[in-house]
Amino acid sequence: MQILDSIADAVGNTPMIRLSRINRESQHTLLAKCEFMNPGGSVKDRIAFYMVEQAKKEGRLKPGQLIVEATGGNTGIGLALAAKLKGHKLITVMTEKVGKEKVHMMQVLGAETLVVPGGKLIDDPDHFINQGRRIAKEQNAWYVDQFENHHNLDAHYKFTGPEIWKQTDGTVDVLVAGIGTGGTLCGAGKYLKEQKPSIKLVLADPVGSMLSDWQKGTEPHPAPYLVEGIGGDFIAGNFNMEMIDHSIQVSDQCSIETAHQLLDKEAIFGGSSSGCVLAAAMQFCEQMKDSALTVVAVLPDTGRLYMDTIFDQAWLASRLKT
Repeated sequence: MQILDSIADAVGNTPMIRLSRINRESQHTLLAKCEFMNPGGSVKDRIAFYMVEQAKKEGRLKPGQLIVEATGGNTGIGLALAAKLKGHKLITVMTEKVGKEKVHMMQVLGAETLVVPGGKLIDDPDHFINQGRRIAKEQNAWYVDQFENHHNLDAHYKFTGPEIWKQTDGTVDVLVAGIGTGGTLCGAGKYLKEQKPSIKLVLADPVGSMLSDWQKGTEPHPAPYLVEGIGGDFIAGNFNMEMIDHSIQVSDQCSIETAHQLLDKEAIFGGSSSGCVLAAAMQFCEQMKDSALTVVAVLPDTGRLYMDTIFDQAWLASRLKT
């Protein structure tokens, strides 16, 4: 019998799906690593449960102690599940950019949520990460610190990377993912490059983020963007820039249109960041004209938390060009 002991054991081992309908014209094999099928609906469940587990093992998280984290949304949802399972209260700090559905989900799962103004630089005391650190210190809480916590990288190195290697029988040539903290692409990418040094890591980055410009060595042009959870205006401690082989910038419109195409053609319901990653993967396939490649796109989150945004016609009409 395959009966799990808890919801924590349902994290990971997400399916790999061949995208043969949306990728019909390409010579390359395009595969989707379906991270939206984790219990909380995103890839962040992996790091949330793992970081909590490791903190408890190492004695940094005491029984019943408050947990605090600054989040782009999905990590907060994963942490809310992990906190409830392990008997902890959780406070999440996020900017007003995070969709209301994600905030509501955290609240339903028992988290106390604090939404603060965005647009602050990382050295500003009012930056949402600095506010999270301050609250944790004031309340003697454990601050998760997903951007710097090395267990974030470890979770993807130990589990996500080996899963991709096994699911593709080692045929993977390219891994495409977005970067919020750097954990997915750099953690899984490190494992895959150890198995097969020729594997290329491709950063999918929203237009307006500064990460792709930094990777390319060009002048950044920061601007607001609609895609949630990936991109940024600072380099997280878990982001190893030297590991990245290519970066592709994707506009909001292209990201959202690709998320809709993914649903229409493959019946796969992904969010805006999934659209961004898939669009970058498809652009990379178009650029590679030589030998056929196996390209894995990590689709990080579900479309179910975007019903009021990218899957709402009124919202789209007010924000995107027609």
